[in-house]
Amino acid sequence: MTEQITNTGRCLAIDTSTSAMTVAVLENGRLLGEVSSHAERNHSIGLIPHIQDLLSSLGMKPRDLRSVVAGQGPGSYTGVRIAVSVAKTFAWSIGLDLIGVSSLEAMAIGGSVQNDYKGTGLTWVVPLMDGRRKQAFTAVYAFEGATPVTEARVPDATWREVLPDGIRVIGAWTDQILTQAAAAAPSHILFVGETEGFVAELEQFAKDFGGSVSVVPYGIEAAYIGILAYPRLASGEKADVHTFVPNYTRLPEAEANLLAGLQTKKGEQ
Repeated sequence: MTEQITNTGRCLAIDTSTSAMTVAVLENGRLLGEVSSHAERNHSIGLIPHIQDLLSSLGMKPRDLRSVVAGQGPGSYTGVRIAVSVAKTFAWSIGLDLIGVSSLEAMAIGGSVQNDYKGTGLTWVVPLMDGRRKQAFTAVYAFEGATPVTEARVPDATWREVLPDGIRVIGAWTDQILTQAAAAAPSHILFVGETEGFVAELEQFAKDFGGSVSVVPYGIEAAYIGILAYPRLASGEKADVHTFVPNYTRLPEAEANLLAGLQTKKGEQ
């Protein structure tokens, strides 16, 4: 039986699933400090110094932490591996509780807070991470009201997943959203994240939808990684450090090519 935790203590939150490298420390769900930078392909060098600098600025040492939470993906395969590996190392070496959250969900909830839409109806939030070749790591989330975060800085009770994390071709994906929106009738649809590579598709979507659509470029903030983890940590949930792995949603390209080669050779035998 898992011990119930009401005081989660200090939590280190990290995410490197995109070009944003972001680190935060929270205490019982309240943000104490955050450091973020955009240095794609440099996460393996910069993440530990970021963590050290943040802890030092807060007058803390690693052993002052109680838990560590990582953006588990999806996103950049190398980036996701870095965050997961560092989180596992902290958990194993210091004895911290470990948990992972969806990087896409953190992008969705953080981007929603940044949006200035003031409606009170049903909002759909579509996070986008550029997967190249007109593909996106994406999902759909929903909430009702003006903000998806309560005053206690935890997800609002109406916050929920509509369509799960996955890798999708953007044209077919926006068509799918249109079809499902026709039945669910959201009053507002918000696209957030790495939207720059999908400008034409999102403009066409807005024309086809005919309702309220917003597009908000947004980089993940580790504060929302921690905010998503807080209710789960408070309920006593934690991951096994030995089996904790990234959520890729598809095989990394090198592994996919290797698998395809093995299958081809097998067929030739």
